[in-house]
Amino acid sequence: MNLSLYENASALRGLEQYQNVIANNIAASHVAGFKKVAVSFEAVEGGEIARSTHDRLRNEMPGSFPVMKNQVDFNEGEMRETNNPMDLAIRGEGFFSLMNQNGDSVYSRDGQFYVNADGVLVNSMGHEFADQGGNNIQTVPGGGELLIDKEGQVFQGEQNIGQIGVFVFENPLTDMQKVGGGFVSKEPDVEPDIADVESYTVMQGYLENSNVSAIQEMIGLIEVSRAHEANQKMIQTFDQNIGKAIGTLGQTS
Repeated sequence: MNLSLYENASALRGLEQYQNVIANNIAASHVAGFKKVAVSFEAVEGGEIARSTHDRLRNEMPGSFPVMKNQVDFNEGEMRETNNPMDLAIRGEGFFSLMNQNGDSVYSRDGQFYVNADGVLVNSMGHEFADQGGNNIQTVPGGGELLIDKEGQVFQGEQNIGQIGVFVFENPLTDMQKVGGGFVSKEPDVEPDIADVESYTVMQGYLENSNVSAIQEMIGLIEVSRAHEANQKMIQTFDQNIGKAIGTLGQTS
């Protein structure tokens, strides 16, 4: 058995997965508050394969295979001023909490909001912004423009109509998982805490850009392409050598 063929084939599979991650990062790079997925590889022992089936306990040949690991990069994106009072960004820790149609909580850094027909603050998907108690935020019909301070308190004129909740997880990497539109808790019993007001600033009229660097992702695509080429050539070389060996050793005198 030629272990190198399996190692190169495994590398090609990992590179395909890496390319898919890069493509997804680029596709979502325009989404406010989007957090990219970072990729790393490690060599994993694939078992030991004996060079000779007649001598399995000695002269063994270990095999290592590349395995891709990925995790969300929660680094903050650049703040972009929009001058739109319906845009919010969080500088510092925390996530907005959004309630979907099923009543489940989705956490996001995308603060683009609207006031729906019922006067409730919602995002573009119709998910309701939650206050610190997990309830929606109801505006006052004809109450005037909304003013949101750095703590997330929502005012209409002199009236305080609520406070947009900002929540933090103890360890986002292990406690949260990606879904369409943001993140959810990995386990039902994992609940976020209300963020300390000193650890964040809510900025009205701003949006947080995604933390995707288009240049870095394009460099990643080039690296994937070159690595894919190199592994393909290695497989072709091994295949040719095997063909030569069979042709030579298979000759009978």
